[in-house]
Amino acid sequence: MKVSTFIEKDIKNVKNRVLRLQKEIDPDLFIFFAPYTFFESEDLLSMITADKYCNCIGISTVAVVQDNKIEYGAFGGIFIKFERSGRCLVRLIDNISKDLEKSADFLEENLIPEKKGTNLLFSTSSNLQVNKVLNRIFKGNKKEIRLYGGIASSDAPDFRTYISVNGKLLKDGFVILNLENIESFNTISLGFIPVGTTYTITRAVDNRVYSLDDMPVVYFLNNILKNTGITPYDLDPVKTSEVLWEFPFLFIEDSGYVSHLLVPMCFDVEDEALLFYGEVLEGSKIKLSTGDSEDILMDVKIRSEEFSNILKDRDFKSDLILNITCTARNYILIGDGLESKEQEIYYEKFNGIPFAGFLTFGEIGPDRMGKAGKFYNETSILLGLYER
Repeated sequence: MKVSTFIEKDIKNVKNRVLRLQKEIDPDLFIFFAPYTFFESEDLLSMITADKYCNCIGISTVAVVQDNKIEYGAFGGIFIKFERSGRCLVRLIDNISKDLEKSADFLEENLIPEKKGTNLLFSTSSNLQVNKVLNRIFKGNKKEIRLYGGIASSDAPDFRTYISVNGKLLKDGFVILNLENIESFNTISLGFIPVGTTYTITRAVDNRVYSLDDMPVVYFLNNILKNTGITPYDLDPVKTSEVLWEFPFLFIEDSGYVSHLLVPMCFDVEDEALLFYGEVLEGSKIKLSTGDSEDILMDVKIRSEEFSNILKDRDFKSDLILNITCTARNYILIGDGLESKEQEIYYEKFNGIPFAGFLTFGEIGPDRMGKAGKFYNETSILLGLYER
């Protein structure tokens, strides 16, 4: 497939860039990333969704990835023209929070198997709702499905996000892109180091954890926060991001490998529960982890080498590399003035291939053993796409 990517920092220039590339490429699919305010302007949104012959998918984001950099508050686009057997089918559903069972059924019915191609899923619903939908349909070892995606992000005061599907706005839903005859391969960078004991979540409801190994979670938090001058009752969302985002929870499969990770959101004082940005199931095995910018970037180097080796094995057959990476992860990097360092490391390894992406509020992909439908925080996914 033929791919062209771009970033435009001045929204006034977006229309001309889009029209010029549409004329040059005659795309079958246009995926764009933009600040949330873009979706709240009918004039801006309509000016780039008027092409009835091209599927146009928009995702709100705080920052856009292209090549070796991240640009905050910018507009980014990916134009795709299928040249062989590829095609894209678009499925969408809104108001998923009203009926999660129906939403899970819809997703399961509209995913294509790996032998037919790859699925992309972009959502504007809460992390918890999306995670619950995924957990309902990916209970077993479903390796035959290729599913990747992310939750739209924004820097709005209330964190409202948007998805646009051919001009239609979704506010509590998701869009599925069935990329037929498109092969995919990936690597996932966590970048956090497991420490200490493995615990079992003995009481949890949705994203609320009440006890680990039958110990109240407040007792567990008091031990973590010892000598910091901070108590669990201080952990509102802001303080939690400052203190605990460098200590995410790693979820361990029975066979012993790390399946995925989630970060805490806050401590509910009245309920005495620790809330997470995702569903936590009772019986889950978890470990605390630790990591700073240096640890994250060390893992990025390892995963970029891993991805580079996959490319070599494929004779560098990749039409596009999509980088789906977390805002919380970038929050740690930006604190050390390293907001684009991850992309610089990646791009150095495969700078001959179109490279684009966006910052998310949560990432979707397989775990390291290939089990599909995992929901992540603080993760960076590299996804290679190639038309058969």
